[in-house]
Amino acid sequence: MSAPETDRATRKRQQQRWLAAVNVVLFLGLAFQLNYLSYRHYERWDWTEHDLYTLSDRSKAVLEQLDQPVQLFILMSEQDPAFRDLQNLLERYRTETDQLDVQYVDPERDPGRYREVSQRFATGEVGALGLPTDVVAVIAVGERHRTIERNDLVHQSFDPMGDEDTIELDVQSERSLTGAIVDLTQAEPTTLCVSTGHGELALEGGERSLSGFADQIRGDSVELEQLETRGQSRVPARCDALAIIGPQIAFPEAEADVIRRYVRDGGNLLVALEPVPTRDQTGFISLGLEDMLRDFGVRADRNLVVEPNGALLPAEVGHPVGPYFVVGWGEHRVVEPFQGLGLPLVISDARSVRPVEGAAATTLFSTSEQSYAFSQAGAEPLGRDQAEVQGPVSLGVAARVEITGQDAPDDETDEEASDGVGGRLVVLGDATMFESRFMGQPTIVNANLATAVVGWLTQREALISIEGRSIEQRQIRMSEEDVGGLFLRVVVLIPLAFIFLGFAVWWNRRQ
Repeated sequence: MSAPETDRATRKRQQQRWLAAVNVVLFLGLAFQLNYLSYRHYERWDWTEHDLYTLSDRSKAVLEQLDQPVQLFILMSEQDPAFRDLQNLLERYRTETDQLDVQYVDPERDPGRYREVSQRFATGEVGALGLPTDVVAVIAVGERHRTIERNDLVHQSFDPMGDEDTIELDVQSERSLTGAIVDLTQAEPTTLCVSTGHGELALEGGERSLSGFADQIRGDSVELEQLETRGQSRVPARCDALAIIGPQIAFPEAEADVIRRYVRDGGNLLVALEPVPTRDQTGFISLGLEDMLRDFGVRADRNLVVEPNGALLPAEVGHPVGPYFVVGWGEHRVVEPFQGLGLPLVISDARSVRPVEGAAATTLFSTSEQSYAFSQAGAEPLGRDQAEVQGPVSLGVAARVEITGQDAPDDETDEEASDGVGGRLVVLGDATMFESRFMGQPTIVNANLATAVVGWLTQREALISIEGRSIEQRQIRMSEEDVGGLFLRVVVLIPLAFIFLGFAVWWNRRQ
């Protein structure tokens, strides 16, 4: 090779080396930039069918509104079967806010740190190291704190087909953490007063029970208090909202006036009424609240709603008067999260509730076009053409009560009341939707709607969101014959197919 050719070859090799070096530098720079951007703008995607690794909208709303530091101490051994799942859950919390400081304290590896935390937060009966033996988490905001027990975070279920119990985190885990954060960051607790004395659904026990609803609301850090309105001159100021759910006995006029003044003075009211037949079964009684509701722009009819659409009747238990599904959502903040969700509300034995014409009230949900309502109790449905109310039938109404001079109480002048704004009002034509049998079911929205109503009434926007749903575990069960067939395909047939294919390629090249 001549000298000029040697020089050209040398220069070419040098250029290739420089080009390779530049490519390496550019690649490292690009990798650094990508890592920096991923650190500053963390993002994750959940492609599971039920968004298993995604926080609920309700938790996200709470975390986005945090404006003060929150400390979370996890008092659990890293060897605990639930530790990794809990760690993954808390990582999702940390991606939504920079106000959350999560600290893991292992009682076995760091007993000194555990003892320090226990001395700071210990309450009630304690174990050998200072904290109650079943406490696994402590959430602190300033000088206030709340402890969370293991049963509130970790769910243990028995699998009859397995050798061991299943340890998992469920919706209750997220609710406990988010509820504690809400409870500690609120300036004052939210109190929902529930009326009694008129045959309403009871908070605890009994056939007509609100225990499931009570558990749902308490999990969102809302305090419940039973209130006997009979003999009261006013609704206590500590009630952020008053709930009247399923009364069977009429309210006297004096009690209705007390509730009327409460709403006009800015109180918030939830009324869930049912059609209660008269003694002779010829109609439905007045519950003493209809005139008050009409004054606030809501008409509660004394009738029974019929849903003949077979597609909206649950299998085996469905009936035209209930239970049946409701999927017609209105345009209001309360029901906004359910639009397009594809999950129904379950209603049973309902009466129509409609906005008064010209009133500032909005329908929340309604039945199908085939539905109707009739006012003759005990009679067979007359058919849609002969019904007093034809579908779609409104079953829920929300309103903001505005005070005018004509509505002002006797001790106020027109000028004082002209600019007044009363409370918020939600009227539902069904009370069974709050019963425990409909709470906690992931395939219907009864629990979420109940929480959203309370959230809108008490102006806690975070509650007007979809809560995480329980995930149904789908297990694959195989017989010995199925296992044998799988073994034949995977261990025998597939390897033989690859061997045959390799032999065919070799033979083709040999030819």
